[in-house]
Amino acid sequence: MKRVLVHHARLAVAALVFFAGCGGSDGDNSRSFLERMLAQQFVSEASHLVTLQTYRTEDPKSEQRMVDNLAGARNYLMRLAEEFNRGQKTLKLEPFEWRREGPSQTQWVFGFRLGSGPKKVAILTHLDTVPPGNADWRPFEPRVETRDYRGAAQPFLVGLGAVDDKGPAVLGFIVMRALAKLYDGTNALDGLAIELIFDTSEETDFSTAYYFQEVGVPDFGIVFDAAWTVRAEKGVERPIFTVPLGAAPSNGLFIEAFNSAPGATNQIPDTVTARINGDDEAALDRLAANVADLYQQYGFDDPQYRRAPLEVSRDAKAVVLTTKVIGAQHGSVPDENRAKGASPVVSLANFLAHLVDDGTLAQNGVGRMLEFMAWGWGTTVFGEKHPDLLERHDQVFEQGNGTTYALTRVTTSPQDVTLRIDIRYALGHHSVAWDGKTEGQLPGTSIFPDVFGQLVSRFQQDRPGQAVTVTTVNAASPDVRDPQSPRFRRISAAYERAVGAPMPLAAIGGGTDAKGQVNLVAAGSLFTLGFGPPINLHGLNEGAPIEDLKLSARILYQIMLDEIANKTAR
Repeated sequence: MKRVLVHHARLAVAALVFFAGCGGSDGDNSRSFLERMLAQQFVSEASHLVTLQTYRTEDPKSEQRMVDNLAGARNYLMRLAEEFNRGQKTLKLEPFEWRREGPSQTQWVFGFRLGSGPKKVAILTHLDTVPPGNADWRPFEPRVETRDYRGAAQPFLVGLGAVDDKGPAVLGFIVMRALAKLYDGTNALDGLAIELIFDTSEETDFSTAYYFQEVGVPDFGIVFDAAWTVRAEKGVERPIFTVPLGAAPSNGLFIEAFNSAPGATNQIPDTVTARINGDDEAALDRLAANVADLYQQYGFDDPQYRRAPLEVSRDAKAVVLTTKVIGAQHGSVPDENRAKGASPVVSLANFLAHLVDDGTLAQNGVGRMLEFMAWGWGTTVFGEKHPDLLERHDQVFEQGNGTTYALTRVTTSPQDVTLRIDIRYALGHHSVAWDGKTEGQLPGTSIFPDVFGQLVSRFQQDRPGQAVTVTTVNAASPDVRDPQSPRFRRISAAYERAVGAPMPLAAIGGGTDAKGQVNLVAAGSLFTLGFGPPINLHGLNEGAPIEDLKLSARILYQIMLDEIANKTAR
């Protein structure tokens, strides 16, 4: 699967012409209502949601702040629904809510229904986000900026959550209102219920999955949180590698601490900071004066590797080195960051490991961990340094889109140094082989416990020293779908009617609420898997391409029209 899904720049214009010129008078009126809402309400409604800080951190106060702000989002959407309902005769948006307290966070979904029949169709979005990282980019101050995108200058809504997933959430809400306007006073929804679901913990706990356990899975649903159209999601593995910190070296300079900026494991951090300490002030001064040149001269494992920007400062007795991210920050696409950007973790770890290896810095627990990172992955992201253990691709997750490794979090405590990796893995890293036809998540778990056991053993043999230990959690198995299934054919037909071009298919690393639910398909709102600039999904300066998102709403609307028209044909 190519990393970029190619579409012609004229698609949005062609789709708008199509919607303006087809169907009867009721259809025209409904589409006009949809277009008015997209033109007049999308930016303002999405902007309001962007102002609300709906991300979780390790701060004990984070959960309460999160719940309070999500309640604010719910109340805002409720007010909009009440205002809309006042103009309706018989078909109104009916609010619903499901909630329970989980062990660490609130499991909570809410939304709106149209109709009350036994057959259920759903639109699923989420209102939580990853942490904003560096707040200098004003993540909660939504604004429209012009950015170059897909060959032309386009307006973008900029702000945390604009594209993941508050912008799409508002589009789903607009589509629901357009459907209610079209079918008001009719019996078209008899036997059918359409549900718009807002998840509040998609980035952390997938509340929707718990909701479905109690109320049942919809007969069909679009998870409006990815790209057009997802036919497979990789498995997710989350290992933690640990090395004891040990006593500080008795002489020489050493790495006192190496810390990535706080954030989620599935997010390449904005910055990484290393502190180099020692008892020789003159040696620290020489290092501070020369380390920037040493960094620029250091030969990474790939001469074409783009190194992250480095800043050098003095802090008390320490030399402080800080690297900053460039480009894509979503942990599911470290290959995109490597191709067009730079990871602050990878750049600084490889360089400092070199200084430990050549004796410039004394060995300790931090240095040992950085040596392990450089030995195990270097600057590569597909496991190329140990392909027999770490590299896998297959007929679904093809070469160049196989198992990826994003080294995202390194933290130093008084006791140890830990490394967290966001792994999105192909079929060959799962313990149960795919039979080539079964849909849904593969049964079983990953083979990574054995893989990592062999990896750390090999490191110990190649580079004797302090032991590296590992624990790992299989967060999700791969999920594979049949693009020829009836549900995919229905989505494809609607896509072609709305856009006038064949529907693309994507095999992605990102996890969505569709994972494990074969009745649900992740589709939209993007037409590209390029998650770096100017979109910056999960990163600094996140932006939603406004015209593309509006086109996605038109496709979603067409899908829902088809489901209503054919509600008795399944």
